[in-house]
Amino acid sequence: MRRWVGIFLATTLGAGTLTSCGVPGGGVFGVMADGTAVVQMCEGHIDGASLYLEDPHVPEGEEPHDEKIGRWVVDPPVTGFSQFTLAHGGNGWVLNGRLQARDPKKRYTLAGWTSDASWTTTPVDFSEDELAKLKPGELAGPPTEWPEDENAPEPPNRVWTLADFTANACQAYKY
Repeated sequence: MRRWVGIFLATTLGAGTLTSCGVPGGGVFGVMADGTAVVQMCEGHIDGASLYLEDPHVPEGEEPHDEKIGRWVVDPPVTGFSQFTLAHGGNGWVLNGRLQARDPKKRYTLAGWTSDASWTTTPVDFSEDELAKLKPGELAGPPTEWPEDENAPEPPNRVWTLADFTANACQAYKY
């Protein structure tokens, strides 16, 4: 399901047009306790990221109406590792519009996209409460294994050190 979310983001929030069966995932996002977003691209590139609150009530076959919390663009496009603060951007990342406040109890999703829908990332879901439990230098990344049953509970995020994430994310997510 999370891979579909990345495809959705690439086509709707990235303002691109889907020209094939799907948008390839080429990287992975993580978030540190201090609100720093990190991305490791393994293939391709991204030129933006979106933070949103997933619509929990999506009828079968309909598009979700996710609530956009923040949107960032980056120049030049990211082809390797990059990081930026959700509050202010940085390292070529610029907040595009207003960043909405986050409720500490709700889970948000952060994913990358390209404006031409050529690449996306594996998104990370997180809550502010979850980030507060991380130690300095740690980040929350998406799980590396998903249950085959769609109705099974989502596994918890994987906790990484920043050094481990930059060195091993591509192997862990099998890009």
